[in-house]
Amino acid sequence: MRSERYGVSPVSKEHPLESLLERRKYVRLPNGFRTRVTINRASTEVEGLTLDVGQGGMFFSTPSWRGFQENDPTTVHLYLPPEMTGQPDTLILKGEGTVKRIEETRKGVAIEFSRQLRAFAVSKEP
Repeated sequence: MRSERYGVSPVSKEHPLESLLERRKYVRLPNGFRTRVTINRASTEVEGLTLDVGQGGMFFSTPSWRGFQENDPTTVHLYLPPEMTGQPDTLILKGEGTVKRIEETRKGVAIEFSRQLRAFAVSKEP
């Protein structure tokens, strides 16, 4: 079964994150996922939308892009909706990263993950 919205098959119920990320070897995840990023030095939480997500990092747009500095350690929460995962609930991927660049033109931030996305902790949205 394929998801019409994203053009990819939903993930298996047994291993939801693993089967989704196996396809990443060839394509990136679709854009527009809701994300919440904590700037660890300031304990500030910022919300935004992803423009690009891969195993090693992401770029997201946020109205709060000016609050970031290069090399800021961050905690990333990436929200994957049910229509993307095939699960009944939104899945939340949580992991650590570091700010690599801030782009004024796209009003966003590039974050390099400390470990691959497939190793992020997975939970369900309450």
